Amino acid sequence: MSDSPFDAVPDAAADQLRLAGSGAQALAVLTARIAANRGGDPDRRRLLGRLAEVAAGERPSVVLTALRDALARPLEDARSQSTLLAMVAVVAARTGHPDADALLRDAGTAHAAAGDASSARHLAVGRAARSLSYGDLPGADAVLAALALDAPAVRRDAASIRAERILVTLCLGRHEDARTAIRQAFIDTAPPGTAASSRLTALDCLRMVAVGELPEAAALAAITLGSPDIDHEVRALLVAVVAEVRYRRGEADAARAVLRASAAPQNWPDSTMWTAARCVAVRDPVLGEPARTLGQVVADLHRSVRPLLPVPQFGPRLVRAAVAADDPHAARRVTELVGRVAARTPVALWRALADQTRGLLDGDPDALRSAVGGLRTTAAWPALADALLDLANNPGLRPAEAREAAHEAAALYARIGAPGDQLIADARCAALAAAPHDQRRRVGALTPAEERVAELLATGATKREAAGSLFVSFHTVDTQLRSIYHKLGINSRLQLVRAWDRYRATSN
Repeated sequence: MSDSPFDAVPDAAADQLRLAGSGAQALAVLTARIAANRGGDPDRRRLLGRLAEVAAGERPSVVLTALRDALARPLEDARSQSTLLAMVAVVAARTGHPDADALLRDAGTAHAAAGDASSARHLAVGRAARSLSYGDLPGADAVLAALALDAPAVRRDAASIRAERILVTLCLGRHEDARTAIRQAFIDTAPPGTAASSRLTALDCLRMVAVGELPEAAALAAITLGSPDIDHEVRALLVAVVAEVRYRRGEADAARAVLRASAAPQNWPDSTMWTAARCVAVRDPVLGEPARTLGQVVADLHRSVRPLLPVPQFGPRLVRAAVAADDPHAARRVTELVGRVAARTPVALWRALADQTRGLLDGDPDALRSAVGGLRTTAAWPALADALLDLANNPGLRPAEAREAAHEAAALYARIGAPGDQLIADARCAALAAAPHDQRRRVGALTPAEERVAELLATGATKREAAGSLFVSFHTVDTQLRSIYHKLGINSRLQLVRAWDRYRATSN
């Protein structure tokens, strides 16, 4: 440390400005001192570390502006310039900035020319963030794992690097490993009441939502939201957690109140902080303009899929909302995104989510069955319950299989503390219980001659073959088929096959 009595002045001024809501000015104070480089190397390193801490709590637009302003000034020290370039690259990578790759290259060049441990560290975090932004979770994991947290030069940033590691572990579906890492991080690097502590709390809440510890997640998120010293991103994540749990509990009005009060419209790149909250909001058309919300979410995710990764149910939910809104373009784009993550991250969780989104997009029951099978091997119970309900809602399933899926979904929703979703699954169970009787009633309206035609056509005969088997004309079969379609409420041979299969299944 420097012996100058003025060392703490920029830190104190920055803290006062930050607490007063002037994050941009706080960053300006620190970058001006870094540019002047009056306190020697120890002061420079300390100020860069403090700058990183303040930047982590600010909106991306504010940080990018402040850091670029700093780089526009003549810097006395090339190592500071290298670190500042790496910091810009980190923010750009996390938000999916179109210049992210170029900024990472520039930061790499600057580090190779005059960098030190600080620029190396930020450059590594930026490269991991870039991998995360396009769904290469193993790549991000490898880069972060190579950072030695016990090295003296890394200790100041150890908490933020650990948080990033935990996020990647969570996204990989290693939920128990993430839980253990969070607990250890609280002990080692995150004393209560600090920014590091609140960020770990947000990650723990996301983990709880992913595995179905819903009451615990809501309680912890609500307590943390009451703290006056949490940053913008943490607040956005906690709002998403609280709203998600309230919707699943059937408390839609309370969920809307949280979202309306907190998720104010934001332009990119700041909108990326609220993507998780908007992934929750798309399930509720009452909030208004669902197409606009869905459009912004999809656009931001195409820049960076980072907000989609920690909570498994978000991807399928977006596809479900797009299909319900008759927006096949959005449904296809999200399905492609989830598929790309699964291709780059070939683990059971992401393979299952890719199957689920494809099954929702194409109405493919086999893909949904595969998703359910894959999710059974994970701890992602809410995603499994949702996939079971998706399967139960698929019109291609026989009633018996659909009822079984709906009953299991309802039981799983009850187990994780989601009574609102349980009611939806129970309603589907009731509808499926009534459907066989309705199907028998419809088939019972057919004449004996129409039943014989329906039986032959449903088992693969052509109209001409049916006419020959029944010793009637082709025209007679054609007329009877139109009557069959009308009475059964169908309009294709495939629907006839399915209707007849369901009728035979319920008649046995």
